[in-house]
Amino acid sequence: MVKIRIKLLLICLVVFVLLMSAAYAQSKLIFSDVDVKVGSQTSKNLDDGDTINDEAEPGDAVEFRVEVKNNFTNAEDLDIEGITVEVTVEGIDDGDDLDDESTDFDLRADRDKRVNIEFHVPIEVEEDTFDVLIHAEGEDENGTDHEADMRLRLEVDKESHKIMITRNTLNPAEISCSRKNVQAGLTAINIGNEDEEDVTISMSNSDLGIDIEQAVSELTAEPNEDESRFSNSYSFNVPNDAEAGSYPILFRVLYDEDKKKAEETATLTVNDCATAAAKSTTSSTSSTSEEGEDVTVITPTTGSTTTTVVEEAPEGATISQEGFFRSNAFVTGIIIAEVVAVIVGIVLVVSLFRRRG
Repeated sequence: MVKIRIKLLLICLVVFVLLMSAAYAQSKLIFSDVDVKVGSQTSKNLDDGDTINDEAEPGDAVEFRVEVKNNFTNAEDLDIEGITVEVTVEGIDDGDDLDDESTDFDLRADRDKRVNIEFHVPIEVEEDTFDVLIHAEGEDENGTDHEADMRLRLEVDKESHKIMITRNTLNPAEISCSRKNVQAGLTAINIGNEDEEDVTISMSNSDLGIDIEQAVSELTAEPNEDESRFSNSYSFNVPNDAEAGSYPILFRVLYDEDKKKAEETATLTVNDCATAAAKSTTSSTSSTSEEGEDVTVITPTTGSTTTTVVEEAPEGATISQEGFFRSNAFVTGIIIAEVVAVIVGIVLVVSLFRRRG
């Protein structure tokens, strides 16, 4: 009987130690503070099971600011190493999760560290409440694993009527000589809770004479469906006499009986035609000076700049450049050489006759 009691006591003691060890290990990595910023509003000091105070809308940024603490005391002096924090928003992306994880870090005893993890609510999302799981884990110097978990709830709210332009493009966005068939692309998505009928799509710029309009019969409110979005491309020409400059092209969507609109702009850059500029430069290379002289200006073809200084000649004077062999000095030298040769020849003839005599 005594032996049975001792065995039971030993078993209870072992179980107690194991339970205490498990509780001891799990309690050393904790969340000391959790804040969540939705758009421009922040919910602070959230606890496990809380609902985030501020509702998110499609496209909103949601930032989780999670502070993790090593709950070992300074006397115990055990580091927790390789800590990572992971945040998962479950089922928010057309049934799929959004999740991200921090880089790993170490914490000394009784120290904490804050990590920030940010998501963007999908543009196309159901109006619903979504579970958020925050998980942290690490390992102390003795090889014991430590984990911490917290669950929050994120509410997503949508306006009754809202259309968003998600694409507004120009191809090309910069033109010069070729000014025909500029392509404008637009995509609009119904991200509200109500179907939209009689939607009007338009693109315009009064300076360029651009005025394009199209009617769309319906955009449904069902997210991630083809019927909830509209996408198309349009072609237009830019007038040849349009001056160089930047022209904003206005993309507009009118909906909810024209009481609401979505607008975006894309800039078209118009440059002077290089060919026309070259012809202008060529035609101006030959001109007449004030004195009536023909002056030819030669523009270098390299990227460097060459400056030529021309001094004006006196009236009636002629400026010319000659080679050495055509100069007066060269001709005079030839004449003198010929005279000397004749004199030398005469002297030689006289000397020969004297010897014979």
